[in-house]
Amino acid sequence: MMDGKYILISGSASRCCQDGKLDVTLQFVRGFAEEVLMRGGGIVVLAGEEESTTDERGNPRIFDWVALREVERYAERTSHEPRRFARVVMCDQVPESKIDQVNLQLLRRLEQRNAVERCHISRQLFTGGEYRQVMTDMADAMLALGGCKGTYSAGVVMTDLGKPALPVDLQLGSIREDGDGAISLLREMMSDAAPFFPNTYLQAMNRIGMLAMNRGTNHPRDAARTVAEMLETELASGLTEPRPIKTRAA
Repeated sequence: MMDGKYILISGSASRCCQDGKLDVTLQFVRGFAEEVLMRGGGIVVLAGEEESTTDERGNPRIFDWVALREVERYAERTSHEPRRFARVVMCDQVPESKIDQVNLQLLRRLEQRNAVERCHISRQLFTGGEYRQVMTDMADAMLALGGCKGTYSAGVVMTDLGKPALPVDLQLGSIREDGDGAISLLREMMSDAAPFFPNTYLQAMNRIGMLAMNRGTNHPRDAARTVAEMLETELASGLTEPRPIKTRAA
């Protein structure tokens, strides 16, 4: 079980990402979030503006709110004791000004259920580097898909902290078009898996083929289950005490 463990979901897709590839990614994110929640874990996401990233079909190129919508679905149907299913990072000054109305209502409903924990960062400190540092501090493990330099740097921070980070092979580009975040991390993991899975890297590499989705090799829901199992195994093999959450003053 992932009891008390939180997984950072980091990444994005290019506006030019093919519809088929984006559909696979969204299925994967939904499946992964559900698997984590079913195993007693939670997710770490950034609450920002989603609407401008959506295509004509209404599909977004960022995945934070996709995961939070899965959190609400799970919270609605679970019979287990209420708990915090997500840690949500936001700016502290007018934090909701860039969130569209539908997502703001979603956040309110989750707050009413006491299902989310907000983490506010001072406006003066709210930069990409700062919120990624806060998110990696709050997370016990990381999933990387698509994304750019920010996703890559978050993965580096995680591995430097000795926390597992798992990139997937989906060729998505990134919303900022400034690097190959998850793909660059995956290349490094294939070369040396130990920093990414410090305790179970041999097991992880034996299962890496089960995660391949870029060419339709594995169904996204099956890959999501495997990713959750790999992270669960790694986390169970490491520290048993919860990691402290670091905070930064303005």
